[in-house]
Amino acid sequence: MISVVYSTREDNQKHINHIKNTSGIHKGIEVIQYINNGEYSLTELYNKALKETTNNIVVFCHDDIIFDTKNWGKKLLKVMEKNPEYGVVGIAGSRELPSSAKWWENPNHMYGQVYHQKDGNRWLSKYSPKKPLFLDNVVVVDGLFFAVNKDIIKETFDESVEGFHFYDVDFSFRNYIAGVKIGVTSDIDVTHLSIGETNEKWEENRKSFAEKYKDNLPAKSKKIFNKHNKMKVLIGCLSFKGLTGSEISTMELAKGLVNNNCDVTVVSQLSDKFVTIAKRYGIKTYSIHEPPGFKVGDGKWVLNTPQGQILSKKGLLYKISDEKYDVIHINHTPISNKLLELYPNHNFVNIVRSEVIDLENPIVDDRIKKYIAIRPSIKEYIKDNFDVEGDKIDVIYNLFDKSRFKPKKIKKETNKKITLFVGTMDYLRREPIMDLIKHVEELWLVGKDSANYAEKLGTEYENVKYFPPTDNIEEFVNKCDETAGIFLGRTTIEGYLCNKPGWIYYVDKEGKMLGKEYSEVPNNMEIFEDDYIISQIKNVYEYATNSL
Repeated sequence: MISVVYSTREDNQKHINHIKNTSGIHKGIEVIQYINNGEYSLTELYNKALKETTNNIVVFCHDDIIFDTKNWGKKLLKVMEKNPEYGVVGIAGSRELPSSAKWWENPNHMYGQVYHQKDGNRWLSKYSPKKPLFLDNVVVVDGLFFAVNKDIIKETFDESVEGFHFYDVDFSFRNYIAGVKIGVTSDIDVTHLSIGETNEKWEENRKSFAEKYKDNLPAKSKKIFNKHNKMKVLIGCLSFKGLTGSEISTMELAKGLVNNNCDVTVVSQLSDKFVTIAKRYGIKTYSIHEPPGFKVGDGKWVLNTPQGQILSKKGLLYKISDEKYDVIHINHTPISNKLLELYPNHNFVNIVRSEVIDLENPIVDDRIKKYIAIRPSIKEYIKDNFDVEGDKIDVIYNLFDKSRFKPKKIKKETNKKITLFVGTMDYLRREPIMDLIKHVEELWLVGKDSANYAEKLGTEYENVKYFPPTDNIEEFVNKCDETAGIFLGRTTIEGYLCNKPGWIYYVDKEGKMLGKEYSEVPNNMEIFEDDYIISQIKNVYEYATNSL
């Protein structure tokens, strides 16, 4: 059922017995040890083994490993039976191989876990969490332990790879290029009695490999997401307190992603209220002052480093762990720049919410694989001003809480036609508001009065009423006859959802009014449906996750 092959310098029957006894396979396991004191390269011996082994499943491993998993052989057969399309299965590997051919260059794309033991010390190198019976797609596996299905692999070992180094990368990558699926399992634990150091011969073989496959590098395998393998998303935004449209949109996005098999973390400036709501929906939250994987020094706690323990300095931000996200979703320039600095090995998606506020401008960086524009005019703004190709920009509208925004019959308090304008009362909204005052019967202004003039307008003009910010804006939407706002914004769409038409104003960066139009409720309201929007966003995330 399983053949186990390894190269060793001297006969070791004790190790053979250990392999058999821990495998859980009492009949049908074959162990072949090749006594080899440098006469043969591993590629020569392993090709010999492919011919001489009697079983289709062949395990190649080092001679200095201890199997910690009981019945590891049974578990290997079970995982390969459950994933029959895979031809090579290892316990450590990477789904990305850069042009340098150093498969461990980007830890964010490494999978598996291996214990190491040396000089009486034992430690775990953990690249990914346990996922029973699940295989992570990779392009290469480590030669410490890997199994092959002889019926599926398309390439044998390249005997031009001399010695004992890079045979594993060469073999698995050539099979990957040939269309064989390569995976990493977390079901088998081993302890390696070595720390796996590189040497001069390893470096020679690496350079030779990189040159030989330069036309195929860099390479990356597609990551598979399902109920056993959730997409891990970090969302960064300037504020997460519930006061602005972007904060509310971020909350709705995070809720929607959690409901669609995602592990979601928000890093921002936080309020207790939004943290409580987020926790209720299974959304993790971190302060931007102490993001995931980082900790602020206080002059008391100690950090372990390769150079020994060091005392933290008060106020200094320290990296304490490697956090791995499939994608980082960024809003707003200041926090976006910070996250790009703190998580350099990740792929990003940049959402852009305005074409007139510089704080919302996109960031041009190779790590940003996609841009999301929340309306068509923003896509044109990004293309025209930031030299970003149109195919990198997707128009995806904001998410809305449909339980709040739906048509309701509410008895009006006046016979006048009510126009609702929501948002921070600032320079961008001044000219549209003054235009509305001239043309509507009754204008309701709702929002933060940052310019200190909205409340004054309510006393100067009989047709104006001012209301401070509220968490129940849906009550105002359902009481009005029409909405008004700058661009195709949140209030306009909330009005659509409540079957209300709206005025859309266009302004420049200084707030000068460029034009306006009256918009009836669109016929294609499905573009604002939660399932449709979440599906679009997850497609963007998967594209970013699998991009080189």
